[in-house]
Amino acid sequence: MGEQLGKIAYALKQFTEDKTPHLYGEVMSMEVERFDDDFLCSVFDYLAVRESKAKAFLAKSTKHRKFWLQQFSQG
Repeated sequence: MGEQLGKIAYALKQFTEDKTPHLYGEVMSMEVERFDDDFLCSVFDYLAVRESKAKAFLAKSTKHRKFWLQQFSQG
């Protein structure tokens, strides 16, 4: 029983942990793909308030993130 409670507590911690710094780092890492810093800050602000879109962005490969950012830049 104690082990199960420990697993539940760990899962809750992972679920509620603030992922914002990780998201910021991942978005800003796209600067190497020649995206402007100001643009990437705007992308971060957009994703920071849209959890499902942020999760989808983080799940993408670099190639697909680049494509997503290009589409985002076009409105």
